[in-house]
Formats: sequence, C-alpha cells, structure tokens
Amino acid sequence: TVRNDLSGNPMLDNTDSNTGELIKASPALDKSLTELLYAYYPKGGFYRRHTDAVPNSASILRSYSLLLYLNDGPWDSDANGGCLRIHLDSGKDYLPQNEAPNYVDVSPDGGTLVLFRSEQIPHEVLDTAAERTAVVGWYNRPYTSADISSLASEEDKVRGVMLMVAAGLVTFGVASILLG
Repeated sequence: TVRNDLSGNPMLDNTDSNTGELIKASPALDKSLTELLYAYYPKGGFYRRHTDAVPNSASILRSYSLLLYLNDGPWDSDANGGCLRIHLDSGKDYLPQNEAPNYVDVSPDGGTLVLFRSEQIPHEVLDTAAERTAVVGWYNRPYTSADISSLASEEDKVRGVMLMVAAGLVTFGVASILLG
C-alpha cells in the first residue's frame, strides 16, 4: 500500500554531505491515525495558501497529504479554474517578501492522485468556476508525549502539575499510615 511504501522507507532517506549523518526523510506512519474526507467545492469555491501540518495543533501529526480527484475525466482548467497550486518558494503560508512566485499548477483531472509532505509543501485550491470534487486525506505519524504537551494550554499544564503533586502527597500520606 502507499502507506507502507512511505512509512520509514530507507530509499527516501539521505545523508548530510557535511556531517555524514543520516537524515530520515520518511517518518513511520500510524495506520490508525489516517484521515480521509470528501471535499466538494461549489462554483466560486477556493482554499487559500496553507500547509497541512500546523504547529501547536493536532494537524502537526500529518506527514503526507493526498488528493484523489473525482471529477469526470479531463478538466478544462482555463474554463473551470480550480487547479491545485503547489508553491515551490521558501515560504509556508505566505510568499516571502522579495521572492518571486514559484509554483506548479495541477489540473484536477478525474483519477489524478497527488501526494506530498504535509509540513513542507504550501498549496492552495484556486478559484473554481465549476463544481469540483476530491477525496483528501493525511497519513499521520504516531503521537508522542511531546505532542500532547504542545497541544495543552498553560492552564492544562498547571493543572497537570498540581495533579501530580497531589497524587504524590496522597501516595506519601497513605504510605506513612501503612508503615506507620
């Protein structure tokens, strides 16, 4: 499957030319965390420039994004718009100042599959002049304790520390009574 081909694939890894250190290009993926949804864009629909993995949100687990277009046959991009624009500049959600636009437009022809790294590739759906449909989804990596703490609010973190202190005091008190 695509997920298995991408998950921890050493063929996608590189070695740093300066240090000789292995750079893991392909994270292990968690099959239970795959997200899929049906995307319908009505006439006039669009989705502005963004990346799919946003720091300090649950989407940070997204490793690969996929789009499978369900439109009927070839798409007339000149008449219908609605292309997927993949940005190749150095920015994320915005074009950096003093940098020329650099992008590739992918026509949403029926049956076309697009796959890219969620945190690295800014993209958008250009305004559409016709209905446009796709299945979109994300292959996610496993979550870690660091992910959980990064998603917690400061108030949640304080509560967590207070609960640990209270649990420690209760444990100490019970031990004192039993040994006592």
